[in-house]
Amino acid sequence: MTTIGLRDLNKRFDQTVAVRNIRLQIEAGELFFLLGPSGCGKSTLLRMIAGLIEPTAGRILFNDRDVTSLGTEQRNAVMCFQSYALWPHMTVRQNVAFGLDVRRMGRAGQDQRIGEVLRMVQLSALAGRKPNQLSGGQQQRVALARALAVRPDCLLLDEPLSNLDAQLRQEMRGEIRRICKSAGLTTIYVTHDQREALSVADRIGIMQNGELVQVGTPTELYHRPVNSFVAGFIGQTNLIPGRVIHQDQNRITIQCEMGEVMGTGSGPMGAGDALLSIRPEQLRLAKPDSIATASPGINRLRGRLVQSTFLGDSSEYTVAVAGQNLKISSAGPLRDWTEDVAVEFDPADALVLEN
Repeated sequence: MTTIGLRDLNKRFDQTVAVRNIRLQIEAGELFFLLGPSGCGKSTLLRMIAGLIEPTAGRILFNDRDVTSLGTEQRNAVMCFQSYALWPHMTVRQNVAFGLDVRRMGRAGQDQRIGEVLRMVQLSALAGRKPNQLSGGQQQRVALARALAVRPDCLLLDEPLSNLDAQLRQEMRGEIRRICKSAGLTTIYVTHDQREALSVADRIGIMQNGELVQVGTPTELYHRPVNSFVAGFIGQTNLIPGRVIHQDQNRITIQCEMGEVMGTGSGPMGAGDALLSIRPEQLRLAKPDSIATASPGINRLRGRLVQSTFLGDSSEYTVAVAGQNLKISSAGPLRDWTEDVAVEFDPADALVLEN
């Protein structure tokens, strides 16, 4: 298995800086996601790792080998693009064999390897079919099998599920993780789909304007984002502006339009502007008279119910509090709340971020 090291990697196109000062270590066998909005540099970074684009500065290491100036075939890196690029006149088996033919592997070796990877992607029974006889998910698995057949040192996936419908995308997430993990491959996966990254990745790197903003596990990024961009990009969040007026270790009091509210910080913060980040599922609706009986240490705010939405497995509410709309998500069925409500949340669930 292969570790991938990026050392001060930069890429400039004329006067445009696409990737800036990337330092990153991807561990052997890790399923690592690059996540960010369109134009943030994630696909450019992936193509540099693949050897399809030459860096302006910096180094790329596969284990301890400097591959910065080597071509794709010399790195033994295989890239799967958004288009599956399957040969329409070839069968599944022939498509999978294509890379092995290029590498001049003998027939016996090919037969064994093709059988292995088709079993891995659960397509052995469809080996004789043409691509137009397959579903989108099956075509994606053929593309993966073709990549796996040549035993790459690393697998690079660029938006591999973008051509699939929503239900099939969800089904394929688990399949891709199963396939990559069973093959023991170091995999780098580019997407702008937060749910895809959160449900599949070992670790995620969030990119913005060509830079890595934060790297961590899905849980770390969701519950402890380093700034408002990460908080807003990974899932939904309510961002409440205010000013820090008191801090006692990691408990921070914020003065905002809603009044004084308490949150949690990851380190010392000076008095000044701040943002309180609260996920919709961490807010709870309560009766308005609960304000008078609020227990110490729990934030409770008076608000007005603006909208209720039933989503089948959950319900969403919008509550206006001091002129700001808060999104609230509940796993229960839609309740017929009156217009006047209270919103409550635990300080441990509200993260204070520097503005």
